[in-house]
Amino acid sequence: MIKIIDKILTWIGQLLGAFDDFTGNYMLAMLIFALIVEILLLPFAIKQQKNMIKQAKLRPKEMAIRGKYKGRDDAATKQKMQQEITEFYQKENFNPMGGCLPLLLQMPIILALYQIIINPLKYVVGFSTEQVKQILEVITQNVDATVAKTLNATQTIPLIDQIREIGVDAFSGIAGFADKVPTVDALPSFSAFGVNLGIVPRDGKPLYLWLIVPVLVYAFQLVSTKLMRKFTYQAPSAQDANMGCSNNVMDYTMPLMSAYFAFVLPAAVGVYWIFKNIITFVKQVVLAKLMPMPVFTDADYKAAEKEMNAKAPKTGGNVKAGSSGKVVRSLHHIDDEDYEDTREAALARKKALEEAEEKEKAEKEAKKKLSSALMKDESDKKTPKKADKDKKDDSAEVKEDNNEEK
Repeated sequence: MIKIIDKILTWIGQLLGAFDDFTGNYMLAMLIFALIVEILLLPFAIKQQKNMIKQAKLRPKEMAIRGKYKGRDDAATKQKMQQEITEFYQKENFNPMGGCLPLLLQMPIILALYQIIINPLKYVVGFSTEQVKQILEVITQNVDATVAKTLNATQTIPLIDQIREIGVDAFSGIAGFADKVPTVDALPSFSAFGVNLGIVPRDGKPLYLWLIVPVLVYAFQLVSTKLMRKFTYQAPSAQDANMGCSNNVMDYTMPLMSAYFAFVLPAAVGVYWIFKNIITFVKQVVLAKLMPMPVFTDADYKAAEKEMNAKAPKTGGNVKAGSSGKVVRSLHHIDDEDYEDTREAALARKKALEEAEEKEKAEKEAKKKLSSALMKDESDKKTPKKADKDKKDDSAEVKEDNNEEK
């Protein structure tokens, strides 16, 4: 299985190599390659867009179901609401997970492209794993030890730069090397606008200039994610406070992860991610224009509510009926007063709660009065002592005056 995957990656890599030979620039070849990949994935994107449109069309009726349980946040009620929504989806032949399939199919492709981009010496030039190891051994013998520690046989973009510096003659002992790379010009070029994008940003000098690549990766992915939300359907559950918070966290953390990888991998990888984000966003905007989401008015929501029998009956207080015509009761007793079989117990429970509240309130008032009385008593006890002291002071002053007169 591994050999089959490796063979497929080699075929894809050779296609990228053909674009490199045609354009004469590896970065431009990656741009064309990213564009072709997105075109090949277009059928999956269309399927996903259709799935979102179908879900959007069901939104008014789904909101009518959610409206029946509004204000009820206990676990049992939420479970019942979710069960009713699931049954409604099944009736409409809609699978909410259908939109995930295109994403799942894209993941292996993205991982494959990642391997090709970071390992062009194997998949683009066509060297075997053993040949790449031999090339690495020759390079480590001809470069400084500190540089050799940063090199490995799985991320071969830096190896290509070292081959250029050392020269192809140093690798003549490797079988088949001269056939694939007769001169250094046969190697993929990572230069763009005079900048070598084969360098890892964290090792680039000066560092502040190389930080531009991971910063741009973060900015493009963040902006692309935020804008794409405006062109894609957001399910009602995704608009809840907790879910919204989770989405915001993901919106910021995922670009941070991409920025980190763009910092520790060759800059060419970061540039490819920038290309991919731009193309993906443009593709989504085009799909949104060609296959727009349905827009509903308040009248549409009211009509759906009426159709789903979500309105309260005229003679039943706030009792609500479900799609089956059966009364839907709250699962945490907020509707018990509306039913004959539970009204007496509900009123008794309500009365008991009110009495408990009154008793608690009376106890608080009694404690407050007792506290005030104790404070007053303490104040009264201190006052006589002060008066006695004042009398003693006055008596002493009189005696002193009498002594002076004598």
